[in-house]
Amino acid sequence: MKRVFITILFLGMFFSTWAVRPYFRIGQSHESVHDLTAEVTKLLLGHDFEVLGMYHPNDDKDLCVIVFTCDQMTSMATSVADKGAFGAALKVGLVGHDNGMTDITLLNPHYIKQAYFSTNTNRYEAVKMTAVTDSLIKEALSPLVSDSTYYGKDIPKEELWEYHFMPTMAKYEDTVELNEFSEYLEAIATIKTNLLKGVECCELVYELTFDDKEIAIFGVSFNGEEDIEKELIELLGIDCITSMPLEILVQGNKAFILNGRYRIPVFKTDLSRSKVLKIFDIASDVKSCLKTVVEWED
Repeated sequence: MKRVFITILFLGMFFSTWAVRPYFRIGQSHESVHDLTAEVTKLLLGHDFEVLGMYHPNDDKDLCVIVFTCDQMTSMATSVADKGAFGAALKVGLVGHDNGMTDITLLNPHYIKQAYFSTNTNRYEAVKMTAVTDSLIKEALSPLVSDSTYYGKDIPKEELWEYHFMPTMAKYEDTVELNEFSEYLEAIATIKTNLLKGVECCELVYELTFDDKEIAIFGVSFNGEEDIEKELIELLGIDCITSMPLEILVQGNKAFILNGRYRIPVFKTDLSRSKVLKIFDIASDVKSCLKTVVEWED
């Protein structure tokens, strides 16, 4: 068993040295989305992962995203000063089909490492911790593995570190500041209060807080007249729901989101360039909705 683990670790480190794809297809199952949600959750909890939340994108019961994390992932993400905590959570996506089969997919930890952590961390430590995380997840979900494969566009790590959809588009570091508060605790209290009261176009999916580091992440779904999640699914494709939901990051006394012009295409880098205006429109709607979470009042 130890030899197998070392082999997996080595392969994970090797795989992450040149190029990655954003998603890992674990396999298919005859079980329903509902039943698989319970089974995936049980498997993750049984292997010491923390399940943060789950939801149905676009309120579609044939779609489900399960958000989870582990100590290796959160330790690495929160150690990256440049808002690395955006990458603190991982996701399993379930897609039910009319033929009774359900696809089981995973957001690739190696992709998250290169897209969110870049060079602003100890390179060797990041590769090692990501490989460990990846192997632990696959071990936990091994009862569900069938025809597994990575999917999405293969992108070299150097490209992903500096990724932007087009020359004039946003990069990772071009985050959007939603609001500045007097202190960290005010930021957290404001966001939680607004979400508990009910914001017109948003709902809380999960939260992950590190109060000792003054860092918190809120995963937020969209609803209401804007139909943002429907537009995202139509743009990216149903096999990309595993990259949802989108996140608000509180770091210190400020609340941020990744620029939609980066966050949307980074999980579908083979989008046609003709979709640029659609990306702009959705990014603008996302920013507008999420600002209500940090500023909304009765």
